[in-house]
Amino acid sequence: MIQSEQDMKPYLNKFQWSEERKGKANLFIMGAEFQAHFLYFAGHTPEKRQALYECIKAYNELFGRHFTRCVFTNEKEQYRRPSINSKKMPTLEEFFAMKTQEYDQIEWYCESGERGEAPEYMIYAFTNRGWEGRLLYGSTLTFRVPNQLIFDVEQKQILMSLIQMCIDKLEVYHAVAGFQNTIPYDPRGVQKEVFEQAKRFLGIYQGADISECSKIQDGIKSIDWLTYLNKTLVQRICEVKAFPKYCEHFHLKPEQQENGFLFQLEDYPQLLPSHLPILDSYFNLNKALRPIRNGNSLCIALVDNEDYEILNRVQTRAWIRRFDAPDIFPDCGHYEERKPRKKNIYLESGRPCEIDGIYRYEDQLNSKGEPKHAGYDDRDDYQQNYVYDLRQQVVLLKGDIAPRFLEFYENAVLKEAKKIKWHLVSEIIKVDK
Repeated sequence: MIQSEQDMKPYLNKFQWSEERKGKANLFIMGAEFQAHFLYFAGHTPEKRQALYECIKAYNELFGRHFTRCVFTNEKEQYRRPSINSKKMPTLEEFFAMKTQEYDQIEWYCESGERGEAPEYMIYAFTNRGWEGRLLYGSTLTFRVPNQLIFDVEQKQILMSLIQMCIDKLEVYHAVAGFQNTIPYDPRGVQKEVFEQAKRFLGIYQGADISECSKIQDGIKSIDWLTYLNKTLVQRICEVKAFPKYCEHFHLKPEQQENGFLFQLEDYPQLLPSHLPILDSYFNLNKALRPIRNGNSLCIALVDNEDYEILNRVQTRAWIRRFDAPDIFPDCGHYEERKPRKKNIYLESGRPCEIDGIYRYEDQLNSKGEPKHAGYDDRDDYQQNYVYDLRQQVVLLKGDIAPRFLEFYENAVLKEAKKIKWHLVSEIIKVDK
């Protein structure tokens, strides 16, 4: 159990990597720092842009003095990479003044350290354009500080207040915070190290980045030390007023807020070495929220390009399920997907699952009211790790409650939490070895 910065020290050389340089100090290329990651909608609107500006400004007032360089897109959507003290570096106010149109996209990244280094201090904002809001794409804000700050009583309170400010101002849909993977802005070349880190420590959240923007409409990726769900999102499970009672079944007591629910696991974030039993708090929250987890996530990557792939799709799907049972991640070969023993098995929303497996919403429609792209000539087909079937999927284990389907207007304004029938397309079988 991690209770202090001192408790972290025996593990540092197991989750941090540096690159040796001749005649220079080693370059820190990967680790894990305390990070908060927020997903929200309507990032293209003036109201959300103003809220985002206020959140970035608040972080900068606390930690901006550590920044050395910035990456942003100008009014022509061209990338600029000035040093913080350069005359070409706009102020935050000047940058936001460039981005006033619905089709503009805010991309603003500031970090400490050298180029190619995994920064201890970082903030990254990325918003959807207007047309992307109609496709239910989200926006993100991510900020990072060194781990030691979360163990300082005063700094911890400052960070918790900053996190709450971002949740409230951005009207956040989902957020996670804790020990999260730290890599350079350009992550090429660190894939092996990331995989090793992920295998060694289940508590280090992987892939908290902009790649989640296009998939958050289909559910969350995972949980962390802090996990926030807004009132719309919890309706995948049940009515808002019933959610606290639902959580009691898993020995969980979230903080009920004006717009959602905040879970905190333990007093401090945990690394969770993979050779040790999973803490009950993490196991229970994962179990409770499994019905709202996206069962069809893409690979953990900053962009859709193999050079930037952090964990491939097979690794990603296993990592997302790391708290479901021992030996799923790292994969010890104890679980396999198999074709269902019976055809046409359906599970209705609100009913308990009886067969471990992958369930899919076959009749999902896109924003035009057309059948969602399946990628198969026969829409009943299913292939493990297939990336072109865009229909919503969920992994359910025995006893899990089948979720409802959230039907949205644009910008994820809830139209209806609809009861549907989920089709069992693949069974998950435990293999005796």
